[in-house]
Amino acid sequence: MKLDQEKLPIIYEAMKKNNVDAWLITGRESIMKSEPVLPVLGDMDFIIATTLIFTADGRCIAIVSPLDIEGYKLIEGIDEVYEYPGTMEETIFEVLSKLDFSTLALDYCPTDAAADGLTYGMYLKLKDILDKLDKPVKTVSAFPIIAEVRGRKTSSQIAKIKHCAIKADEYLRRVPEICKEGTTSLDIFNFLHEVAYSEGYGMSWSDSQCPGVNVDPDVPSGHMGIIETPIKKGYLINIDYGVSKDGYCSDLQRMYYVLKDDEEDAPEHIKHAFNVVREATWKAKEFMRAGVTGFEVDQIARHHVVDWGFDSWNAALGHQVGHVTHDGGTILANRRPRYNTPDLIDTPLQVGNVFTIEPGIEIAEGRIGLEEDVVITENGTEWLVEPQKELILIRI
Repeated sequence: MKLDQEKLPIIYEAMKKNNVDAWLITGRESIMKSEPVLPVLGDMDFIIATTLIFTADGRCIAIVSPLDIEGYKLIEGIDEVYEYPGTMEETIFEVLSKLDFSTLALDYCPTDAAADGLTYGMYLKLKDILDKLDKPVKTVSAFPIIAEVRGRKTSSQIAKIKHCAIKADEYLRRVPEICKEGTTSLDIFNFLHEVAYSEGYGMSWSDSQCPGVNVDPDVPSGHMGIIETPIKKGYLINIDYGVSKDGYCSDLQRMYYVLKDDEEDAPEHIKHAFNVVREATWKAKEFMRAGVTGFEVDQIARHHVVDWGFDSWNAALGHQVGHVTHDGGTILANRRPRYNTPDLIDTPLQVGNVFTIEPGIEIAEGRIGLEEDVVITENGTEWLVEPQKELILIRI
């Protein structure tokens, strides 16, 4: 096991910025109940009940079982290792009694699954410990810390996400080569599995749902398994797809039009709708930079789509991507009930954040949805892979 050394300065900087004296992460066997922040901190697992404490003065303390102590002593970045000879709670109490702190961050959050790893059972144990301390302790959500630790990708992490985006785009652009009379959405689904698996990649989300392939506007779409449907001339195809490798992933959508026999190009009204979505994506990307909020970015794209007379889509404009497909932290969204909290949409974006931008339009021939991956840099925002500029035409 190891701690990601590039993440440690981000942890301590985020703690200082949010006036947190100590950040405590605790859990049982993580193979049974995952703690989402652990893979972000490095190659970390809790084999037996374990606690990590980061302190504002730049120390990392581990409280571990007798079976794990020697392994934790070898982890660079962990400064003190305590073995619990009895219960872990007894040793946590002893360690916290010696620490000078008044504000303690714990991994709970009502709005972000990535920051909600503390189980209720472990919370009850911690509450008992804190009640016994001879000093008042204020507990706060670790969301602001986790949002930065997850969201501020390092250069090596960005390179891995970019690689996955490039490979996904490469596979998506090969889809027309398999399309013929009788080809179905399941054929496309299987093709995108096979090309990725053959080169050692996995899917960005559940294998049963990635990719999403919609070839007929009369067939339900969204986060669901494939409904086998033949591709049809005169209809759009929307594919939502990403690949994963080495702990990182991508998330793209690409658009195709199946030509009718007498057509050389897509009809003008379809190209117009596609161009509106493309322009909304580009406008959002050009506006996006460190310091603006996700709500502000969302409004740039959403107003562009609505100003052209199309309905506002029933989803956010984009989410963070990288460690997992929906990577937690701030998002790009409007003020709908499920998004309308300041921590999600009114917190300024940061350098190193990797986002999707994915506006959409519904027309008679199908859904037009583009999804591009971008990274916020010191100078603005950059594409991770060449964006789709025109419909990919399919002739069968």
